[in-house]
Amino acid sequence: MNKSYLATVVYRTIKLSVAYCILFSLLLLSSCGKKGTTTETAYDSLAIKYTIISTLAHDPKAFTQGLVIFNNKILESTGQDDSWIAEVNPASGEQDKKVTLNEQYFGEGITVLNNKIYQLTWTSKVGFIYDASTYKQLGEFTYATQGWGITNDGKNLIMSDGSEKLYFLDTTTLKVNHSIIVMDGNSPIKKLNELEYINGAVYANIWETPLIVKIDPATGKVIGRLDLSLITSEIHQLYPGADVLNGIAYDANSKAILVTGKFWPKAYLLKIK
Repeated sequence: MNKSYLATVVYRTIKLSVAYCILFSLLLLSSCGKKGTTTETAYDSLAIKYTIISTLAHDPKAFTQGLVIFNNKILESTGQDDSWIAEVNPASGEQDKKVTLNEQYFGEGITVLNNKIYQLTWTSKVGFIYDASTYKQLGEFTYATQGWGITNDGKNLIMSDGSEKLYFLDTTTLKVNHSIIVMDGNSPIKKLNELEYINGAVYANIWETPLIVKIDPATGKVIGRLDLSLITSEIHQLYPGADVLNGIAYDANSKAILVTGKFWPKAYLLKIK
């Protein structure tokens, strides 16, 4: 083979390779402009970022309905077949049970206001009031809806019933003085569950989802979203018996939020940004 023929072959090979590269680049650019080919995630202006500070033990037999931090103690309420209110040991997840409901009641959320614990029940339409120091029952109150989650703004009790509404109860009469409809844009947000009042906003678990929404209590408008999909995915992969995310407690001293779920063996301490 002479040198001139070899040079011609090399030249044509290089030219053909360049042509293929240009063609491939054009096809790639063209496909990027087509709908449905991008893998970018849409930016959520309401997304709340967080970091995990630590994890705590949680009783995997606890069907968590309410979670509160009061006087540097974690208080938890449960439902289903074993409804109780207890102080929870953060190291072991074990409880010092103070109140166990009669089996006719399905326990729901709790909140503490003016040294009183207010507890809801699910379909019985009755709530219970206890002394927060002694756990002695002080009274009862009734409501017209189901009872799901409860918190307070320092003046009113704020209650959810699994719908898109939040109810504000006067602590003197224990009757609803007004309600709001929670809206995310133009869409009502149903299945509002466990509640926590944090720095002027209501945070609510949305039942059967990994989402916690931040709500303006004056308007009902959703002003933030805390997506805990990574945490719930980890829990369900490691512990197949775990149920849904439910439980929000705010620690005013550390400015951290404690979250857990029904039958979860862990609770997570988060710092939100």
